[in-house]
Amino acid sequence: MSIKQKIATYFEDEKLLFKIAGVVSALWVVAQIVLITCFWGYPQRGDMSVYISMAYRCFANNEWYPMAEDIYSVYIFAPGFINYLILQFHIFGTVNFNAVLNLFLNVAMLFEIYYLGKKFFSKRTGLISAIIFCLLYSNLIIVLGANTENPFLFLCLSALCLVFSGKWRYIILAGILFALANWIRPLVIIFLFASIVYFVITKTKIYNYVALIIPYIVILLAIGTLTENKIGYFVYQSTTFGINLLITSHDNARGNVVHHQHLEVDDIYDSHLLSFAEKDSIWKTRSFKWIKEHPVKYITLFFIKIPILYVHDAWGGMSHFDEEALTAKFMQGDSTLKYAVIKKIASNIMQSIPYYLTFLFFFYAWWVNRKQLLSIKSIFLVIFISGTVITCIFPASPRYHYPFLFPVIIYAAWGIDTLIEKLTKKKLE
Repeated sequence: MSIKQKIATYFEDEKLLFKIAGVVSALWVVAQIVLITCFWGYPQRGDMSVYISMAYRCFANNEWYPMAEDIYSVYIFAPGFINYLILQFHIFGTVNFNAVLNLFLNVAMLFEIYYLGKKFFSKRTGLISAIIFCLLYSNLIIVLGANTENPFLFLCLSALCLVFSGKWRYIILAGILFALANWIRPLVIIFLFASIVYFVITKTKIYNYVALIIPYIVILLAIGTLTENKIGYFVYQSTTFGINLLITSHDNARGNVVHHQHLEVDDIYDSHLLSFAEKDSIWKTRSFKWIKEHPVKYITLFFIKIPILYVHDAWGGMSHFDEEALTAKFMQGDSTLKYAVIKKIASNIMQSIPYYLTFLFFFYAWWVNRKQLLSIKSIFLVIFISGTVITCIFPASPRYHYPFLFPVIIYAAWGIDTLIEKLTKKKLE
């Protein structure tokens, strides 16, 4: 018996695989607890520090975000998440416990990944999915950061599990969770789209469509109306569309999020006198004008963004913004940073080895099971593809792939499961 067949034999035993998954999961949880303990109260950087400072400002004024003074800000930034941080200030008096909450969300998502793998493929696929989820660097280190990724994905995954239950009572709750996720990040559209595709494929009853969409719209209207009563603007999500599109719609754009910080394309005369909505409108106009005049370059940038989006998975935690700043300085010609950049690239590659192997099995799964491309098993592929396409309309960064990485994990587990079946059958022949 070959080594491959011996390994396949071990993994073929679901009881043994369950024990392995249990041990890996336990070690993963312990590792997160150690990280939280070691970095308790560690300063956050980049967007995460901005989230916290905005939340504290609102908390100090005994208000929720956005406040009236935010009308003249650059944009309204992840309102659902900032209010989540404000709630933490009210309960704990600090946001240090956000890491603990992230741990609970991570554990919940681990079970959801297992459930989805089991439901659409097999129990073995579900267990392997859980193991892979624990082995990815981002799913470990992300526990430390005050980031939008964890609560956003938790809400979306929970809503998906409820949608796939097929029970209209749960689907109503899914619509509410999707709306709350949208309050954090507008990317929820890819999960809603996948849910509708699932309904079409399974030929579900019309009341399930209603049960999903109506609660979603009602919650968005409620959020928008409450905000309008407070600041005079109907806001139910981030208003960053204009600036994000502008970052990738100018002559010196390179597809990532770094270089706009050193350009003047987003400058607006007397911008402090304009509301966030007026600034957003100006940036949209500039972006659409440039795209119309440079369609080939914009499309070229679109395809450049895909490798930027998936280049590595070592973005999590509290230091990935330092990496972007380091890269920006290096690209400006600071040769003294060459060694530091090379060292960082090597570190990213090493930390991303499980991630690269996951993609290898992802492609293997679809190659050997390509006849099932149009089956219900492709529902997660809808999320992966639509997430990639929508994200690459705007500037790309490695951390932006996080919300739609879980389909890659589940399909990779399916690929490993398929390989186990092939090797065990070969052993018996």
